[in-house]
Amino acid sequence: MHCDFDTLPPRVLTRIFEYLFWTGLCGDHRAEQMVLPIGQFAMLACLSVSHAWRKRAAGLFYRTAVVAVGASDTVMTASGEHRVRTNVRLVLESGYAPKTTRLAVFSIGSMMPEDLDECLVASEFASFEWPSIDTLYFYHPLGPENEEPALRDQDEPIDSVNRHLIASMPNLERIYTLSGTCDSFGLFALDDLINERMPYLNSLTAVAQGPLKLGFHGSAYLLKRLTMSTVDPTLAMHALLTDNDSIASSGEESEDSERQREHLMPLTVPRVFAESLVQLDIGPIEPDNIWSQFFGINGASGNPDIFTAPDFVCLRRLRLVFGLPRCLRASDSRRKARHASRQHASPGPENTVVNGIYPVFPRLESLTVEHYPYNILLFLENFPRARLRYLELRKCPHRFFELSLGVFTSLQTAIIDVPRAPHASKSEDEEAWISCAFAEKMPTLRSLSLVTSSILYQVDLPSQHYNLNQLQRLHLGISMRAMEVAKLLFELPQLRSLYLEITNVMSAAHEYLSRSVHPKKYPGIFTRATLSSSLEELAVRLVDLSPHRSRRALSKTAYAAARIPSILRISTQAEYVDDLRATIVKVQATKLPHVDARHLDTVQLHSLVT
Repeated sequence: MHCDFDTLPPRVLTRIFEYLFWTGLCGDHRAEQMVLPIGQFAMLACLSVSHAWRKRAAGLFYRTAVVAVGASDTVMTASGEHRVRTNVRLVLESGYAPKTTRLAVFSIGSMMPEDLDECLVASEFASFEWPSIDTLYFYHPLGPENEEPALRDQDEPIDSVNRHLIASMPNLERIYTLSGTCDSFGLFALDDLINERMPYLNSLTAVAQGPLKLGFHGSAYLLKRLTMSTVDPTLAMHALLTDNDSIASSGEESEDSERQREHLMPLTVPRVFAESLVQLDIGPIEPDNIWSQFFGINGASGNPDIFTAPDFVCLRRLRLVFGLPRCLRASDSRRKARHASRQHASPGPENTVVNGIYPVFPRLESLTVEHYPYNILLFLENFPRARLRYLELRKCPHRFFELSLGVFTSLQTAIIDVPRAPHASKSEDEEAWISCAFAEKMPTLRSLSLVTSSILYQVDLPSQHYNLNQLQRLHLGISMRAMEVAKLLFELPQLRSLYLEITNVMSAAHEYLSRSVHPKKYPGIFTRATLSSSLEELAVRLVDLSPHRSRRALSKTAYAAARIPSILRISTQAEYVDDLRATIVKVQATKLPHVDARHLDTVQLHSLVT
């Protein structure tokens, strides 16, 4: 049987090879914090399919030199046998070396810095100068097999790796690195390389598995994209803040929270010219002195000056993850912590820079703030709220319930992690804020995500009409009743994707009221043959439901899907997929008045990703 692979359109071939290049055959996502060409060798077989395939794949394959340390392949050198897989020799022999623009160095398994050093030499990459390489991908995570005492003796191999990379790539402009290794001084593995190239870098991504410490000696004048963070700081910081609440009440600190506190020490940011930045993603950082490491242009000379207040005139995307301020550390008493919280309720003098001038962000479009411990309302006033298109707030409890999304008049995407109420007696503030969010006038909003984990009862959405007529994606990670699905679809006519969490009611009386009141509260909904003509994806997560109530919630979901002719996909937990399928079959066999359920034959059922 003959198959003509050359008939595939060139654009389709390019997309196939790009997917293989970045994820590999198995969809490997080992480095979620950074973009990494992990599937370079998965493209090797594509070069032998046909001339058309080779023409499309050769550019990606040969323009990236790869050194995979710890692979199953072995290379014999004068110093012995080394486990490394590389295409450096193929690149040199093919004549593509002058066109090679990227180097990818990553370890498979738990490899030590001395292994990286030996494999850079064994692959012959360190034997040549690559003047056209301007991008480095360096992926060296610290595995569970590595022991801290063994890493303390790696100063010389780490220094050797940096020397090889500095000498081999004299025109390096972009560095993307994830590493769990540091030297005996606690400095990041590629600290020497970053310091050497800092004045010439356009993009820097430094992600660490421990405290990120870089010993900067120079300033960055050309940097456009800066990302500095620790691996998965959100979860660890959430646990840290939870521990801090218990510390404030008990005055004691556990060993686990102390280790987390040490792991998330605020990082040191280099001296950066603010007016060249387009994207900034840093954290955890001290909330008391955010902008001190950024500088602007001297008005008299017109040149960058480290003593001039910064203006982020080109910045479009900003993400700030805050660590605990010094005043809220465990070493301070509860009284001092309360006093500091009141003292620094606004950005205040600690957040100003030169001569009390706060920086401006005239082109900012995307803003993400996580774990800001002070007044979030005053902090947001420093940004162009009428210009923002993307807003994400996570764990910013102070004065949060006074926040109104209506002031963000150009907002298109909002992701809000509703914090826990400061006092148990004010838990109704959370439900009131969520209800008011649906009443806000936001005509430009297309995607809304509201998540909370502290509400112990169902959120009762407002009965009046919503003002989110243009909303297309809605993610509600809050406790709701299955009855609310019809109300949401009825009020949001443009909705295409909906995610809900269905939970148990508080009591039998509450359940009785929900049955009797809802038809009066939402007139016209239960008699409509079509709930929505735009919804394509419905995801339902069942939380803390008994088997009987789970079956009932699945039944309501299936009956709602029968009244949505545009539905394409329904998702729920893996343990409920079979029950949902059986319920849909039962609904199809039932003759519903004025409802045509034939579209359920083509509905796809998926398992929710945990």
